[in-house]
Amino acid sequence: MESQDKILPQLLQAIKDKTPIHKQIPNKGKIVFNKIVPYLFVYRIPEGAEDRMLAELAKSEQASVIYTPDRPDETIDDWVRTMAKALSEEFGTCLIVEVWNPEEAEQSADVAIHLSQKNGLELAEYLTKNIRTESPELIVDLKKETKLPAPPGLPSLAAGQDAKDNLILSIGLSIKKRYEDNDGKHLPLLLRNFRESLAKSLSRLFFEFVRVHTNVRAAHFKMKVHERLNKQIYDIDAVLAKESQKFDFLLLTTPINAHDAWLQFKKDKFKKTPTFHYRPMPIDPDLVKRSLYNLRIEDIYDPTIAYLFRDKRRELDDMMTMLASRGTPDFKYGSLMVFGNVSDDLYEKAKALLIAIDSIPQTERHEEDYLDATEFAQLAKEEISFLQQQAPSFSTSVRIRDDISGVMVNHGVLNISKQYKISRKRALALIQHEVGTHIITYFNGKEQTFSLFRQGVPGYEQLQEGLAVLAEYLVDGLTNDRLRTLAGRVLAVRYMLLGHRFIETFDMLHEDFDFDTETAYNMTMRVYRSGGLTKDALYLQGFMELIEYIQEGKDLNILTIGKIREDYLPIIADLMQRGILKQPLLKPRYLQEPYVNKLKEVHHFASIFKMINY
Repeated sequence: MESQDKILPQLLQAIKDKTPIHKQIPNKGKIVFNKIVPYLFVYRIPEGAEDRMLAELAKSEQASVIYTPDRPDETIDDWVRTMAKALSEEFGTCLIVEVWNPEEAEQSADVAIHLSQKNGLELAEYLTKNIRTESPELIVDLKKETKLPAPPGLPSLAAGQDAKDNLILSIGLSIKKRYEDNDGKHLPLLLRNFRESLAKSLSRLFFEFVRVHTNVRAAHFKMKVHERLNKQIYDIDAVLAKESQKFDFLLLTTPINAHDAWLQFKKDKFKKTPTFHYRPMPIDPDLVKRSLYNLRIEDIYDPTIAYLFRDKRRELDDMMTMLASRGTPDFKYGSLMVFGNVSDDLYEKAKALLIAIDSIPQTERHEEDYLDATEFAQLAKEEISFLQQQAPSFSTSVRIRDDISGVMVNHGVLNISKQYKISRKRALALIQHEVGTHIITYFNGKEQTFSLFRQGVPGYEQLQEGLAVLAEYLVDGLTNDRLRTLAGRVLAVRYMLLGHRFIETFDMLHEDFDFDTETAYNMTMRVYRSGGLTKDALYLQGFMELIEYIQEGKDLNILTIGKIREDYLPIIADLMQRGILKQPLLKPRYLQEPYVNKLKEVHHFASIFKMINY
């Protein structure tokens, strides 16, 4: 075993060389520098009373010291002071953050932040604000004191003169064990809340410290701190990907006899509810759920990555519940959890949109030129060739098949119904919808570290479909008929959720809003498939929200990084700064000139009604 007198010189040399180093202190603890950074996170373990949460919090940081104080000898305390001094010489300043548990009667707040140096006040206030933001239910106090912070009965780790000269800044965190019950057992949800809110807040604190108090360029520092993702994280991501790839949700919930059912429905003079047939279920939903909940996501200490995985697991769980109840009334309740409801505001806007479009005098319609499935597939292949000029590694296929209705993208592959036809005028718009959005975001997501960015984060559909509709608009393919279809889908979903039968919803679309019989059938079939699917309401909702996003001056290109939702953007920014995510590889045609210039018009639209072609 390595003697203690050799350890400190090795640590100091590593700091000077800026080389990562891990050192076990025999019978005392561990010093870890995953990267040489200008701060130390310290946890001095009370004799026989280690708090696992505090120990794990310390281990999650780039530089940590975890040890049992060696009273009356203070060797390790002195090592910390010496290392802090060396770090301040390298970076201009060093920050020590020490964490401990207070006595129950001594502290009423959940988290108390202790500080005596005026130079560290802004940092302490910044940390306080972030913890409160991350977890509003936690009570956080900022305590300005006269002595340098330290756990009760222990000396400060900041050397007196260095602290006076502000070469060493010291902040204390005393954290009440509200995440334990009276028997000392962890309360898992409270524990997670403490752990994740503190981890995120500390990450921001250290970045702010580097930015304001050191001689390091903060942006460079942040970009270079690539989190060392351990094997467990990759293993969990691989299992989530494997379980996701065992089934294709849309194919399993879409009738395989949609065309034949339409012919029969027409033969029955639209008076008899069609009978739909579905693909055999290739999975046992219960076994998938068991596999998902065997994943020890709770052991991942990176709060951002743990959140991503938990969120995806929850969505897969909900989808398994839906697939297990396919063809029953329970299916739609699962759909409400995964895809959401139709708000009163969305319903009223959709109805108003239909009325506004239908009030426009109809000009004489010319006979349109239609493309069949083969011709449309050729257009898609040409668009794929265009994208390959940006990235030769990009490759996918286009399939014409007789067991689907319409057009859909699955795992980056474009599937086209054998009976499909589309007007040449609409074809370019649909190419940008399917290839320029759904396929591009799949392959951009495939370039990322985690598989869920290609599979789709939970709730990605709303933003994804909104972006796809925007693509149609930018290439001049968002016609009044298309807007009518998007609005009609919202009404159909609302009708289904209110308990109306298939035929009643079909009649509403056909008789009240003048959709032709085949269009009304297809819209109704999509909404009633498998027992009731609310996904089709997302197109109009997503498009309207994307208009607001553009008008707020936000970046559109980042939305193609994968299959994401808008409230994931802060997570994506964090992972990109840490070097875990990359910029989008492929850029769709509609976000290039001349099409992107049309975005200027969107800034002046008061509402979606301005997109009607009068």
